[in-house]
Amino acid sequence: MAKIKKSDSVLVIAGKDKGVTGKVIDVLGDRILVEGVARVKRHTKEQTGERGVKVGGIITVESSIHISNVMVVDADGKASRLGSRKNDDGKNVRISRRTGKDI
Repeated sequence: MAKIKKSDSVLVIAGKDKGVTGKVIDVLGDRILVEGVARVKRHTKEQTGERGVKVGGIITVESSIHISNVMVVDADGKASRLGSRKNDDGKNVRISRRTGKDI
């Protein structure tokens, strides 16, 4: 099970976009989509959308990257590993291993 969730802020630690921080758009098993990272050109067939607007051509979209190539950014703005603990209500809470604070 992945500890990284949708809308987390992450830092890319490996690959062509190393050092870039972005927000997680989607988690796809062991791969994730990060806003502004691993952008690729996609050729799509031009179609007529709503109100007769032409949509298509060459568009730039985010491609997925492996989940091991990112680290979660904690409240201090630094990359940290994740852990978990039980809170007072007995629910699991994600914590930063670097500081011990909740994420």
